[in-house]
Amino acid sequence: MRYGIGAFCALLLSSCAGATSDPSPLSSPSVEEASSTSEGSVPSFRLMSWNVFLGRGNMEYLQEVVSDYCPDILHFQECTVPCAAMKKGILESHPDYVLVDDTVSGGMLCATPIIFDSSKFNLIDSGTEMLNDAYPGVTTKSLAWAVFEEKESEELLIDLNFHGAVCTANYDGYDSYTDEERQQIAANWRRGNIAQLLAKASELHLEYGPCGICFSGDCNFDSSSLAYADVVEAGYFDAEVSAIQYRCQDGLKSSHTLSQAPSEGKTIDHIFADSNLAIQTHAIERGAKALKASDHCPVIADISMEEAPYA
Repeated sequence: MRYGIGAFCALLLSSCAGATSDPSPLSSPSVEEASSTSEGSVPSFRLMSWNVFLGRGNMEYLQEVVSDYCPDILHFQECTVPCAAMKKGILESHPDYVLVDDTVSGGMLCATPIIFDSSKFNLIDSGTEMLNDAYPGVTTKSLAWAVFEEKESEELLIDLNFHGAVCTANYDGYDSYTDEERQQIAANWRRGNIAQLLAKASELHLEYGPCGICFSGDCNFDSSSLAYADVVEAGYFDAEVSAIQYRCQDGLKSSHTLSQAPSEGKTIDHIFADSNLAIQTHAIERGAKALKASDHCPVIADISMEEAPYA
């Protein structure tokens, strides 16, 4: 059921007390529906980002987790043809949900679609493109974007979703490289991915004027990478680091072997926002259903459309 920022924060604090050091999984919410605005009349929204593992996990569980959190904006990565029934099920179960452009490059399926709550936002503009820096034989490395208008306040929001590149020995022509060489190639590609995303965000910002910008995805980089530093230097804040009321810092990876608990390590799935948005809460869902639905955990953030106090 849909629950507001205050209720979400209270739930996390009660179910995951000490979560900055306690690796216990989060529970899905079950509180009464509440307003999606923060204190006063500042508009807010919930963003969920999830790599859905090409539909290889339990898609019924995946739909249930999405329904539990009921995000206003939903970002998928690796949402390929086998995920069609799941995607359709989510849209049918939530009548106000609308799928933004899900094709790219002449009709090819976009594996990074955006779904939004049309009772919360009007869609002003949208588009998709493939990431330029990635292995050409892989079709999941794409960028989707949307410009929304929050209905009550009429404030604009620029939103982007992407899936960062990797480089493996399975790629034709790359099996002769050493692991270190492939890691360096992938790191360079991911910096290119971020440069492309930031350029698109800047282009939209110039076109639509001052407004908040957020983006998320399976970035395939952690906080120690140069790509992450590029994001921070561009003026964006990581929800896992900056969320005001609650943030999940349990020392576990956001990716894992399907149906198994994540191991210790840094997260590669991130939600970022600029200083025109205040990230209130950050969570990583680690319940049994989420772990069986994909090899990545969904990341969720509640964000208010106001200047960030930590900027």
